[in-house]
Amino acid sequence: MPVIKVHLQQEEFSAIERRAGELGVTVEQLAYGALSCSMSHVKEAFCRVRIDQAVGERGQDLPLWSDSARSIGIYEGKHDIGPDPGPKGGPL
Repeated sequence: MPVIKVHLQQEEFSAIERRAGELGVTVEQLAYGALSCSMSHVKEAFCRVRIDQAVGERGQDLPLWSDSARSIGIYEGKHDIGPDPGPKGGPL
């Protein structure tokens, strides 16, 4: 039987493993189901765009669905928190 190997970062695998557990399936079953879903929709423009995007971005940063402990944080581009009180009037 042919085998497909996918090399993942630990943060990617952890998220996949967690989602498989939530769905009550194995990681292999989730991967097969996701591949089956993609193959069914691959000719749709949106799906092709997502595939191209995922392939192009791989290795630059972790995907949004992964555990993002090592990911570039969105907060890095934001201004520092000001001295204004928090939403309930207290400090942040």
